[in-house]
Amino acid sequence: MIGFLNVIKPSGITSHDLVYKIRKLSGIKQVGHGGTLDPLAQGVMVVGLGKACRLLQYLPDDKCYRAEILLGRRTDTDDTEGSILEEKELDASITEALIKEKLAGFVGKLIQIPPVYSAIKQGGRKLYEMARKGEAPRELPGRPVEIHKLEVLAVELPVVVARIECSKGTYIRSIARDLGMLLGTGGCLQGLVREQSGNFKIEEAHSIEELTELRAEQSLSNCLVSPVEALGLDSFEVDEAMAKRIANGQRIALSDLDLDLNAAPEKRLFACYRANPIALMKLTEDSLLRPEVVLDHAILSN
Repeated sequence: MIGFLNVIKPSGITSHDLVYKIRKLSGIKQVGHGGTLDPLAQGVMVVGLGKACRLLQYLPDDKCYRAEILLGRRTDTDDTEGSILEEKELDASITEALIKEKLAGFVGKLIQIPPVYSAIKQGGRKLYEMARKGEAPRELPGRPVEIHKLEVLAVELPVVVARIECSKGTYIRSIARDLGMLLGTGGCLQGLVREQSGNFKIEEAHSIEELTELRAEQSLSNCLVSPVEALGLDSFEVDEAMAKRIANGQRIALSDLDLDLNAAPEKRLFACYRANPIALMKLTEDSLLRPEVVLDHAILSN
């Protein structure tokens, strides 16, 4: 099998746990994911199988989350699973209008300070490993992120529910923490659901239980999303001889193909043989198509 699974990660397990479960279910050693979720969080995780793992970096990577922010509490992990550092009662000055005003300020490009308890590495070590030993740096460098859209869904103090569309690498825990700082109340993340990752939506995702049943019926492959569909790229078909050339990593001149392609040099597309993707190709400035990722085992089995 080669392709992607749209899987619902349940709350309470790590992203690594989910990958391990999929590895056991599929019987495939090469399994990877397209972006971690904290143990507290649940929702869409894109899981690559086989050589599709090499394509994870090319997937559209914008995300959409439904977040529950708890005001009046500050923790060392910026979520409710951490140790409480401070708690405050909310007074009458904390209104829905004020909360919406402060959250609106997050929309756009910003420099975000990540949580101390995160998988970001410094000096080759993960921050959460350093934090557990009391060795985390006092100040962390900011990271550029972008909030495309932020919609407040409900305010039932001390909880604020919001839907956040954002770029890859955005920490929703940091938004909860920073909102609490702006309001002077403290804040942390109480719950998080990733509703979309790139082209993968939660309403189309499969639970571990569903995938287990499909595995028992030997129909797990029916859930696979092809690389062409997952990346949302154009594709073109080639004959067997050309397929073998591409599988061997050869560059192909546009003049050798019956292909009308007016694209910028950064354009990527799939070469396909008998509907199976062979390679992710990139158009170079000298009008050659260069294989970036070759999925050779997907071809010549036909």
